[in-house]
Amino acid sequence: PLRLVDGGFSADIPLSAFGDPAARRRSTVPWGVHLVRADGSRIAVAARGAVRPGHYGLGDGRELYVTANAAGDLVLSDQTEQPVVDALDWTADGELILHGSQPALQDAELVLRHSGHREEIVFPVDTLADGRFRTALLPAAVQGLHGLRQLAQGSWLLYVREPGESDPERYTAVRIQPSRHQTLPLVRTLDGREFTLDRHRQDMLLLHSGSVLPEQDRGAYRQQRLRSVYATARAAGPLRDAVLYSSFDGRQYSDSPRAVHEELLRRQAPVEHLWVVRDRQVTLPRGARAVELHSADWYEALARSRCIVSNTQLPEWFERAEGQHVVQTWHGTPLKRIGRDLTGTAHADEAYIATLPRRAAQWSVLVSPNRFSTPIMRRAFGYEGTVLESGYPRNDLLHAPDRDKVADAVRELLGIPEDKRVILYAPTWREDQPRKGGRYGLDLQLDLEQAARELAEDHVLLVRRHYLVGGSIPGAGGDGGGGAAGFVRDVSRYPDVAELMLISDALVTDYSSLMFDFAQTGRPMYFHAYDLEHYRDTLRGFYFDFESAAPGPIVTDTAALVAALRAPRTPEATPAYDQFREIFCDFEDGTAAAKVADLMPVGGGA
Repeated sequence: PLRLVDGGFSADIPLSAFGDPAARRRSTVPWGVHLVRADGSRIAVAARGAVRPGHYGLGDGRELYVTANAAGDLVLSDQTEQPVVDALDWTADGELILHGSQPALQDAELVLRHSGHREEIVFPVDTLADGRFRTALLPAAVQGLHGLRQLAQGSWLLYVREPGESDPERYTAVRIQPSRHQTLPLVRTLDGREFTLDRHRQDMLLLHSGSVLPEQDRGAYRQQRLRSVYATARAAGPLRDAVLYSSFDGRQYSDSPRAVHEELLRRQAPVEHLWVVRDRQVTLPRGARAVELHSADWYEALARSRCIVSNTQLPEWFERAEGQHVVQTWHGTPLKRIGRDLTGTAHADEAYIATLPRRAAQWSVLVSPNRFSTPIMRRAFGYEGTVLESGYPRNDLLHAPDRDKVADAVRELLGIPEDKRVILYAPTWREDQPRKGGRYGLDLQLDLEQAARELAEDHVLLVRRHYLVGGSIPGAGGDGGGGAAGFVRDVSRYPDVAELMLISDALVTDYSSLMFDFAQTGRPMYFHAYDLEHYRDTLRGFYFDFESAAPGPIVTDTAALVAALRAPRTPEATPAYDQFREIFCDFEDGTAAAKVADLMPVGGGA
C-alpha cells in the first residue's frame, strides 16, 4: 500500500516479504522498486539525490540493502551482510580514503589480496557511529618488515575480515555503492606509478598498481629495441667502474651478491654500486643505486658495468663484453636435480635447458659452496670455466665476529621475546603447482593451528615462503604480522634469510638447500617431507640418498613434527649431522666474500 501526503508518498515494506534467509543463495538478489498505476502500468522509483545506503538485518548473515543504482533508480538488494563504500577519494599526499557502511561490522581489518599470486596486505579499519566505517591506505608507501615499499604491480581486490581470520572463504568483499559507479575509475599517479581504483565484477572494489617502467620502456616492441641498444652499447664500450648486483632477479637485497657488495664497501673499492630491483620492491642501503629490471637503465648497466654479480641466470641474450667480469654465485647446494640433469623429466623446460651452455659461457667465475657441488654444477650448467671453491659469501655472516650483535638486533626488530625458542620453517617450491606471474602455489601441509596449540607457549614459528611462491601464511596476520598470540610470523619478505638463521634455534624444511647453510650453525634440523616419494621419484629427483643422509628426523605430518620439536635436545650432534657438515660445509670459514672480491678487477685489495 502507498500513502500520499502533500505531493509525496511513503510505503512500509515488511522484511518478512523477503522469505527465509536460510533458504536463499549466498549471491545478491536485487529487487527493483516501481509504482503501479491504476491501469496496471509501472514506473520506476528514482532515489532522491545521493541517497544514503540503508542496511536492514534479515537474519542468518543476510541483509536488505537500500541504495540507488547507477541509473539513479531505487534498488533493494537481498544480500550477505557486507561493507559498502559510498565516499572515496585520494588526498593531496596520495592516501586513499574510503568511507562506507556495514552495521554488523565490529573489529575488522582491510585486506588487499593480489588477484594473481594471492599475496595479502592488511590495513586497519576504523568503525564509527551509526554503522559507518573508515579505512585509509597509502599505496605508494606500504609498511613491511623491510621498511616502506610501493604496492606491487597487479590487481588487488579489497576485502574485510575479522582480525586474525586467514580463510579467504570467510572474507567479505568491499563493494561500491551503485550510485558511485560513475565516479570510477579513480586514477592517481604517485612517484611514477599509476594507481587505479576501479570496479571488478560489477561492484567489487579493486585497486590496480601499474608498471613502474617509463612508458617508452614498456611492451614487447620497446623491449626488443632496448636489446638492440644494449648490443650496440656492449660493443662500443668503454666499461664503467661499476658493479651491477642481482639477487633473485631483483627481488631482494640479499644472499651472496649482498655479501660481496658489503665486502667491496669494506675495502672502499672505487666503484659505483648498482642493484637490480624488480617493481621497486627492494629497500637498498645508502650508497647503492637502484636499477629497475627491464628499464633502459638496466640494459645500459648490463652492457657497460665492469663487473656483474648474480645468484641466478642472466638473460639468454646477455653476452659478456670485452673486459667485463661476471661472477655467478648461484644460490644453493644441489640436493634436488638442476639444469641439464632435469632433461627428460615431467616438468623440464627443454627450451631453457638448451640455453644453459651458452649462458654459462658468459661467466668469468662460478662460485662453488663445497667440493660435492663443483662437478654437479659444471655438468648441470654445461660450464667449462673457472670455479672458485670458497663456500658461499652469503654464509660469511654465520661466522662473523659480530653475529651475536646482529642476531640481537633482528630479534628486536621482529619483536621476539627472549624466552621464546625460534623455529624457522622454510619449505621449497613445487613446479607442479604453477600460478600467475611466474609464481607457484603455497603447498602448506603443516597444520599451523595444531602446531600453535602445542608450541605457542614457548615457541615462535617464522614461516618463509620460497621467493617463487605466492599466497599468504594462514594466521600470520599479513606482512610480518603474528597470529596465535604471535606464534606464527610471516617473514617471507624479510630481506635476507641469513639473518633469520642467526636467530633460529632450529630449522624445519623439506628439500630446500637452506639445510646446507643452516648446518653451519650446528643447530637442530627437522624435515617435513610429506611428499618425499613424489618429489624424489616424479617431480625433481635427488643427487644423493636423502633419507639416509638427512641430518635430522624426517617426518610426514604435523603431529610427528611437533613431537620431534618437543623431544629432549642435547648439544651433541649426531653422527649423521657431523658427516653432513663434513661433506657440505668443507669450505665455509667466513672468508668467501673476500675470496670472490680478490678475483674481481675492482676488488680494491684485501
